[in-house]
Amino acid sequence: MDDQGVPGTRPEPVDRRSGPDGGVVAEVLAALAYGERLGAKRAQDSVILAPDPRSRGQQQHIADMERQNCELVEARVHEMGSEELIERVRPFFDAFFARTEPTNWVEAQTFHYVGDALVSDFADVLIPLVDRVSGEVIRRALGDREDQETFALDELTRALRDEPDLAEEIRNFARLIVGEALTQTARALDATEGLRTLLGGDESGKRFVLSLLDRHRQRLDRLGIEPVEPD
Repeated sequence: MDDQGVPGTRPEPVDRRSGPDGGVVAEVLAALAYGERLGAKRAQDSVILAPDPRSRGQQQHIADMERQNCELVEARVHEMGSEELIERVRPFFDAFFARTEPTNWVEAQTFHYVGDALVSDFADVLIPLVDRVSGEVIRRALGDREDQETFALDELTRALRDEPDLAEEIRNFARLIVGEALTQTARALDATEGLRTLLGGDESGKRFVLSLLDRHRQRLDRLGIEPVEPD
């Protein structure tokens, strides 16, 4: 995605550090911090699902990186004094992670390949909309996930080569992940001011959600799996 983000979602300039509860950027950063906290736990939990020492070691490396990313975002949240804003988005993140918990290695890597990529897409949109320091924090913590995505893609490709019938399991779990991501994002947009304001209002928020779905289709195509629309 280019530096302009999703077409039509960039709002007019606003005072991003003002407004209720410390400003819209503070609200968004608090949400990202909580999401990264749960994401780091998910990455660590996936270590025990690894089938061999090689994959276990790589997954542990990813989990360590996610923990560092979480600490980076939380440090910025503390600078802005906005951690209490987490409560506004906690239910949506909790629901997403609870409903997408992997039960095996293939599902874990599907979660990372699809879910982590959605996070990266999200970062691409947010970076140009926030102040420079917050944008750099988001870029470093959420935007640079090439290693994770490459590892997950390699693991899924290997699994499909060994067991082609896994394509249906991967497709169904990816469908679940994207469906929950779109559902909970829409609910968060309805319930909070920060993200909706940064994206430029309700219609821009809808276009943003649709753009995430389009990127998802492209990623499944890289795996040779025909996408199915989420529920």
